[in-house]
Amino acid sequence: MTLLGLELSDAGILVAGGKPARLLEVDGQKQESPGVAIPEKKRLVVGNSAASKAHLFPLQVINRFWDQLNTEPLKQTYRHAQNHAEIACTHLSHIWENIKMHGDEMIIAVPDYYDREQLGLILGMAQELSIPVNGFVSLPIAASFNPCPDAMLLHLDIHLHRFEIVYLRQDEHLTRENSVAVQEINLEQLYRGWVESIAEEFVRTTRFDPLHQAATEQELYSRLPAALEIFKSHSSFIFEISHGKHRYRTPLLWDLLKQKSEAVYDEIRRSIEKMRDAHEKNSLLIALQLTHRIARLPGLKDKLSEIDHCEIMELEPGAGALGVLRIWDQLGDRHSGNGASFFTSRPWRQAEPKVSQTIPYETPGKMRPTHLLYRDVAYPLSQKPLFMGYDPYPAGKGIY
Repeated sequence: MTLLGLELSDAGILVAGGKPARLLEVDGQKQESPGVAIPEKKRLVVGNSAASKAHLFPLQVINRFWDQLNTEPLKQTYRHAQNHAEIACTHLSHIWENIKMHGDEMIIAVPDYYDREQLGLILGMAQELSIPVNGFVSLPIAASFNPCPDAMLLHLDIHLHRFEIVYLRQDEHLTRENSVAVQEINLEQLYRGWVESIAEEFVRTTRFDPLHQAATEQELYSRLPAALEIFKSHSSFIFEISHGKHRYRTPLLWDLLKQKSEAVYDEIRRSIEKMRDAHEKNSLLIALQLTHRIARLPGLKDKLSEIDHCEIMELEPGAGALGVLRIWDQLGDRHSGNGASFFTSRPWRQAEPKVSQTIPYETPGKMRPTHLLYRDVAYPLSQKPLFMGYDPYPAGKGIY
């Protein structure tokens, strides 16, 4: 049995596997596959291929099939897309084809807003695709790794169509206590606002409107993640875009894009404070653990640091996918009849056990022998030679 851990988010599905566990390529050479689909005549294009041309064919794009996973008929049906569940199944099949050589069983970390009916749909898809799913774990539970004694632990995540904040209670077990999902805060909204700001700056400085042509609009969206990464460490940079034989350049300032995100960031901060007040934890330290999706948003951590008594922890990419592999053996009663169990809690250590001495582990390449054991005698090894043979050697030690 070789386990794979899948982290489900419509912003990008990730899968971990191997020994040691690592993130796998799930969609071409990429480690994330977004929940985007475009129906074509002969097939349904999904994942990165669909995202790369979503703004070339905006009327055909479908990107809510994971967020609103159900079997209700689409308003506009297609040959290969009758409902959201069928589209999600095609996307899952696409990912499975890329990863099945790495494992033969799967555990899925799911967002907190998923209900049991939706988990049943996922299990049905997996059975149809012959994917052995052993169980489901709440994504915030799977991704958590660092006990925070005497703190209110909150898990923050953002997807294509909603923002999530989950309160995790820390006792002998880590348990999902409460959660709030805000659909008005989402990546799609933020990305649209930022792209519009960039386009407005091009119009102001060059009179060229990238949103006037589908190809240049798609380029703005495709390059936005790289631009946001630059803004995490730089306040400005030169953005260049080509159209036909012409190239256009404009300086981009984070302060310009910040105007579009300021209200959203303020609402995220208020959501955290409301969660703290609702549970009467005003006197406690707030420990915020941020998934890589929400940590990517430039300027957000600065905004969150304004909260009194707040500590921010940034989770590694795919923390949910990697986490389910680490904790699976700790979960009891992992199978429920012929179905798959859903875990919303896990064993949790509030503090590390006290030890009097730490003994570092040395890899075989670093370990050195100290003695040579021959019969009942241990001969110490040093820089001086140790001779072995029948005739005593007059100049040093030996075994004879």
